[in-house]
Amino acid sequence: MLKKLLTLMVIGTLFFVEARSQAVVTGTVTDASENEPLPGVTVLIAGTGNGTITDAGGNYKIEVRGGQQLYFSFVGYESQTIPVDNRSVIDVQLTPDITQLSEVVITALGVEREKKALGYSMTEVDGEEVSTVKETNVINSLAGRVAGVVVSPNTFGPGSSTRVILRGNNSLTGNNQPLYVVDGIPMDNAGFGSSNSNTASEYSRADYGNGIADINPDDIASISVLKGPNAAALYGSRASNGVILITTKKGKAGKGLGVSFSSNVTFEDPLVLPELQDAYGQGSQGNVELTTGSSWGARLDGSNRPYFTGENKPYASQPDNVKDFFRTGSTAINTLSLTGGGENANILFSYTNVQANSILPNSEISKHNFNLRGFMNLTDKLSFDSKITYANVEGQNRPSLGTEGVVANIYSIPRNIDFDDLKDFQNEVDLSVRSYTDGGANPYWVLNHDRNDDVRNRVFGFFKVDYQFTDNFSAFARVGGDFTDQKIETVNQYGHWFYGSGRFNYGTSKSKEINADFLLSYNKNLGDITVSANFGGNHRYEEDESYSIFGEGFKIPTQSTLPSATTLIPQYSFLRPKEVNSLYGSAQLAFREIIYLDLTARNDWSSTLPEANRSFFYPSASLSVLVNEFIDSGQRILNFTKIRASWAQVGNDTDPFQLTNTYNLDQNGYLGRTTLSKPDTRFDADIKPEQVSTIEFGLEWKMFGNRLFGDFTYYDITSQDLIWAVPVSQSTGYSFFNTNVGKITNSGVEILIGGIPVRTPDFSWEVSANIAHNKNKLEELIEDLDNYTFSTTNGGSVTVRATAGGGYGDIYGTTYMTAPNGKIVVNADGVPVASSEHVYLGNYQPDWIGGVTNAFSYKNLSLKLLIDARIGGEVYSGADAGLDASGASKRTLQYREDGVVLDAMVNTGTAEEPVYVENTTSVSAQRYFGGLTGIASNYVYDQTNIRMREASLIYRLPASLLSKTFIKTASIGLVGRNLFFLTKKIDNFDPESSYSTTSFGQGVLFYNLPTTRSYGFSVKIDF
Repeated sequence: MLKKLLTLMVIGTLFFVEARSQAVVTGTVTDASENEPLPGVTVLIAGTGNGTITDAGGNYKIEVRGGQQLYFSFVGYESQTIPVDNRSVIDVQLTPDITQLSEVVITALGVEREKKALGYSMTEVDGEEVSTVKETNVINSLAGRVAGVVVSPNTFGPGSSTRVILRGNNSLTGNNQPLYVVDGIPMDNAGFGSSNSNTASEYSRADYGNGIADINPDDIASISVLKGPNAAALYGSRASNGVILITTKKGKAGKGLGVSFSSNVTFEDPLVLPELQDAYGQGSQGNVELTTGSSWGARLDGSNRPYFTGENKPYASQPDNVKDFFRTGSTAINTLSLTGGGENANILFSYTNVQANSILPNSEISKHNFNLRGFMNLTDKLSFDSKITYANVEGQNRPSLGTEGVVANIYSIPRNIDFDDLKDFQNEVDLSVRSYTDGGANPYWVLNHDRNDDVRNRVFGFFKVDYQFTDNFSAFARVGGDFTDQKIETVNQYGHWFYGSGRFNYGTSKSKEINADFLLSYNKNLGDITVSANFGGNHRYEEDESYSIFGEGFKIPTQSTLPSATTLIPQYSFLRPKEVNSLYGSAQLAFREIIYLDLTARNDWSSTLPEANRSFFYPSASLSVLVNEFIDSGQRILNFTKIRASWAQVGNDTDPFQLTNTYNLDQNGYLGRTTLSKPDTRFDADIKPEQVSTIEFGLEWKMFGNRLFGDFTYYDITSQDLIWAVPVSQSTGYSFFNTNVGKITNSGVEILIGGIPVRTPDFSWEVSANIAHNKNKLEELIEDLDNYTFSTTNGGSVTVRATAGGGYGDIYGTTYMTAPNGKIVVNADGVPVASSEHVYLGNYQPDWIGGVTNAFSYKNLSLKLLIDARIGGEVYSGADAGLDASGASKRTLQYREDGVVLDAMVNTGTAEEPVYVENTTSVSAQRYFGGLTGIASNYVYDQTNIRMREASLIYRLPASLLSKTFIKTASIGLVGRNLFFLTKKIDNFDPESSYSTTSFGQGVLFYNLPTTRSYGFSVKIDF
């Protein structure tokens, strides 16, 4: 008995000693960059397999012995090993590892995959990159960040549409922009206003924003850019131009309610204004004349002269009249978000308010964006995910641009006119416009009296059900919709210089798109081989309709109402439905996680194609091999090296009602009779989908402990059976025949290289640079037609076209007529003569695009700089030509006093039998520059420019400073965008200024609103 008791005592003592030698350690693991808790972090006792994982709040609890170490690891973060040292609480911050090989990215159909397994090029941009320095159109933030992406924002002021091109243009008249997919649901990116249409008028263009501008940057978790059909083939007929996947934020698990507030306030002023002369004022041929609106008058000497107001005023320069007309714009973007939940359910609500004031007086937009997202694990197998977003956008006096737009009225004003004298813009007696010359314009009338207002309401969202049948087999079903209602009201008030009796146009357009899809997924590890397969389907229904009423001739001058209009013309674009049914699948085979083979297939059935061609099939295949496993398996130098190759084929259908030839019912008829007329275009009942085929090869590498990385891609894309309205003989009864013709090719390279030159506990420097080149050609068109014209200037001196055997976007125009001896030819008055034929002057597409990003961090301070470059490409500046013609430009100081006798030849014979003699006739500066403006080659400029696209300096308040407050994290900083040019080749304008998102209107500049530099501050607080 005693023996047993002693034994128990010994065992009990040993147990007590053992228990006393162990200790419990608790703590919280957070993200070092955002100070957010990290659930699921593995916490191990170093050298053992014993451990635990953090809970939803990032908390852990583990028993350890003295002298042991804890090892913390989590996917996407750098691991840490920390000695216990008799501590009972150890809080850890893990630093994101941007170069980690197991990086998981979002691919087509929202499937998450390891980036190392992809056989095609794709780039993911973190949401923080587009929300630190905010834009009113979030897609502008991709400029310079992603190789091969050309971003061209329209310059109509805040909220303007943006044209995005991935790897060149694939269609002549169709859409060349990528498909946008938000949380798995395709988003309608259609734009509103003539800047988004296939019209080429230079007189007046309007822009009310496009779909992607309705996305709130603060809601974005990541953006994945699938640059070509290789990456996007599973999206079918709309994937020919690539896909941009936007993944929005979800709710976060945590204790209590999480509250976040961010504010971004910036101020804007013109980045570049034209150089204007300040030596000569209003008049003509050196004389002061009030009947002309040009600046070809006498030298400005300060003497009292007649003024347009009816008084005498000093005839003096107004050197800052254009600069002072513009005000300092401002943009305030404020977001409040609420999130909460636990391991099995969470919810996120956010509200964003945007108030953006243009640099033009009385021109602004306001936005309200409400977002609600919820997620729930109903069981360990069944989960729900849903989201609804409501966006409201209201615009006031968005400007019209072009030769009749408000900017033309500002830039061309005579150099002695004070804009303050134009603020009283209306004659009280007859209500006509008050201007500095008869029939002249007044920009204050446009901004304070005319109306150009718009309201857009948009609702989009989805509901998704996931079910995990087994560890290897899962499925989801989802339905999503995008509903848009846009109203636009424009009024030219009675007394307008072009429309004296007044006119208006009130219009509404509605569109919706509904997608219902499902996906079955299977994954199985078979030893050395891992198999993954997906099979799914999609039903897409979309429709749009619009109606408007145009009126003119106001009976009551102050009433722009329907009863007041003498003439009313209603217009209705009837409901245009379209349906596409799809089935698709993919299979991935991985051998030892070294060799990856992907195969995909999709078949679409489109209602817009004839029954015989309604079904079209697109396959793709890709292969990637991690060659470092063969040449440096120990990763002593090469941490990661992958070669990849892919091939894909996709299609592109057409719009509704492009199959059957119909007649138009004329509204007013003829002499009271009902009449029908044929449309200009005859449709091809056997039309086929456009076909886009592409191959891609690439090499990716990471070296020296992932401190140096790079990516090289070569691609070749062929688009054929282009759907195009071919010009035909008038004898057919039509002007065009809509059918399949031609072939377009794109080929190019994309290069990314970067690294981490410096990394210490307190300081790091990360740098990356990308550059891309694309060659876009129209290989063939049809017999007897060697080009397709996108746009022509009003005077006919310039055309922008696609040339068979040449480039897409070639600029052709007039140049100097020359004599056989090489000298230019002038007419009998000594004015230069333009050539009768158009010659090649350039191409608007850049030769190279690129960007360099530098990120510096020192303790809690971070500095990020983004430099953006566009090398090569040309643009015709009709604005420069117009400023020369008006005598306002600085160039027109030449030859003002004495004129010039040009070293040129004069044809004293006939056009058929010319006889050239030396020119001896002097020509005035006014007539010289008047002739010069008709010679297009004088106004074609190199678009090359390098700019400081973005900069931010952010300070994150230390956790120790906030530990005793209710604030979890806080940061403040300075932000700026479009700050300055490092170099540019065109003097008076930003070469990237644009007033069109289609191929119609590219390569030309006509009085665009100045691009702006923005600078301000940002604040972000998490509670």
